[in-house]
Amino acid sequence: MNLIELVLFVFPLLSIVLGILGYYIFRNIFIVPLLVFIASVIATYTIFNSSFWGWVFVYTLLSFGSGFVVKFFNSKKEK
Repeated sequence: MNLIELVLFVFPLLSIVLGILGYYIFRNIFIVPLLVFIASVIATYTIFNSSFWGWVFVYTLLSFGSGFVVKFFNSKKEK
């Protein structure tokens, strides 16, 4: 698999899935985005170069957004 395919398709999908699963496991929308942020920062300094910083914030926001959407629909369902 090409590095571009990982950055554009695999990592965003993984961030979204982790955000969804993280909400169901922890019942908190902040834990998994924090873990995604930490893992992305580590990957920036070990695997990628400094231009990966933009993607770090994109993946963190995707993870947070997917957890927030699941929380929103879950709270609507419970009412």
